[in-house]
Amino acid sequence: MKKEILYLTEYLAKSDNAHVSAFYAVLVQTLATFELYTPTKFTQPQIGALMMRQGLCAPSSYDVGVKALDAALEQLLPLPLQEAKKSLFITLLNANFPKKKSFLSVSLELFLSQLEPVEKSIYENLLAYVSGLNRALALFFVLGKEEASSFTPERLVAFGEALHVKLLELVFNEEENALLSQGLKELLGVYLSLYGKHLYM
Repeated sequence: MKKEILYLTEYLAKSDNAHVSAFYAVLVQTLATFELYTPTKFTQPQIGALMMRQGLCAPSSYDVGVKALDAALEQLLPLPLQEAKKSLFITLLNANFPKKKSFLSVSLELFLSQLEPVEKSIYENLLAYVSGLNRALALFFVLGKEEASSFTPERLVAFGEALHVKLLELVFNEEENALLSQGLKELLGVYLSLYGKHLYM
């Protein structure tokens, strides 16, 4: 499973479409910077071929790859961590969209259908940030479970903070960045505590 996760991460990072591969390229680069992972020199088609040779399913598209990666990561996260992540995201939405709380209490679908265009844009950016952060921390968690000596609490914090900065640049424009960076830094702290608790308990 770990091998599949790493293959999928690199597969997504090496997409020809720079827009879609940007986050995964940053993720792989950040892992390499902290000497937590050494990227291969394989191209995306070569990674796909390697996966198939090893009996793994190579993604047919970017979206399929993301879904496969998310599914593989979720499978290795403890259930309490998965539930805490979902609960935290709902809390985040309630805090950022107080007037839409009642819709959110019914369902996420109803909540989304009630968002104004500007609110929808804010939601999508928040989702991109939180999803990216969660994928990165989940990957750290999965790798850290097997190599505890390299994946220390200090490295978790440093890794999270480095990715936070890069995610802000990738997801938000300068104005949004200035408005949201402090709040998102606090949110990062909550996520780091959450993953750290389950990784090092």
